[in-house]
Amino acid sequence: MATSVIEDARQTAEEVDLLERSLTSQLIHLDSSAKTHRDRLATQHRASDLLNRITHRSASLRSALDPNSLDRAREIEALTGGGAPGGDLTEFYSRLAKVKDYHRKYPDTGSGGVQQEIDFAALEGGDEDWLDKRFTGEEGLGRYLDLHELHDNWNNLAPVALSGQPAAGGWRRLSYLQYLATCTDFKLSLSIKAKPEYSKYLTQLLSYLQAFYEKVYPLGDLDGLLREADTQFAAAWEAGKLSGWAAEQDGQGEDKKEADGIWCAACKQLIPV
Repeated sequence: MATSVIEDARQTAEEVDLLERSLTSQLIHLDSSAKTHRDRLATQHRASDLLNRITHRSASLRSALDPNSLDRAREIEALTGGGAPGGDLTEFYSRLAKVKDYHRKYPDTGSGGVQQEIDFAALEGGDEDWLDKRFTGEEGLGRYLDLHELHDNWNNLAPVALSGQPAAGGWRRLSYLQYLATCTDFKLSLSIKAKPEYSKYLTQLLSYLQAFYEKVYPLGDLDGLLREADTQFAAAWEAGKLSGWAAEQDGQGEDKKEADGIWCAACKQLIPV
C-alpha cells in the first residue's frame, strides 16, 4: 500500500503507544523486590532498549507533524480539495478506498512489526545468552570491574622500579590488586601527567568505565553524571583546589617558581632568573 506523510505519522504514533505500554509493563516488573540480580538487570536492559526505540520514533513523529513541513501541507491540500468550501474530495475518497481494500486483504497488518520488536527487545534475536555476552567473564554480570587490560597498559607505561618503591613522579609498576586499590589515585607529578601516553591511558580508563556504567545501569543518567563531574572539576580548577595540579615547588620561593615556569633547563643556564 502506498504510504503518505499523514498515514506514516498515524502508524508511528500507534507504534509509540504500543512501545510505551510494553515499557510500562517492564517497569512494573522491575519494581518487584523478589527478583534476582540477573532478572533485574535483564529487565533494565529491555526497558532501555524500548526507551531508545520510543525516542527514535518520537523524533520521526515530531518531524512528520511539523506544521512547517511542505510535504504535509501539500498532502493536506490534496486531500481537502485545496481547502476551499465545496472543494474536490476525489483524492481523499480514492485514498480511503485504497486503505480499506488493503486492510481487507491483510487484516493482520498494522502493529505486527513493532510487536516483534517488543517481543525481542534487547534480546538480540532471541539468543538466550544475550545478557552474558554483554559482559566479560571477569565482570560477573556487572558485579566486578575487569581492568586487566588497563592494568597491563599502566605497567607498560610505568618506569621499571625493581625495588617496588614509587619511581620518579610517583609512578611505579603495580600488581593487579595494587592497581585496583590505586587506579583512581591520580597523585602523579605534572611531568608525568603531561605525557601523551598518560593522556591516552586516561582516555581508555574513562571509556571502559563509561561502557561499564551503561551495562550495569542501563536506565542510569550517565550524561547527567558527566555534566556534574565537569562542573565540579571546572569549579575546583578555577579555585586552584584540584588535588595533584598545584604548581610544583622547588624550595626557592614564589619568585623563583614563577620565573622557572617558562624556561627550559638550557635557557636557565644562559638567562639569570
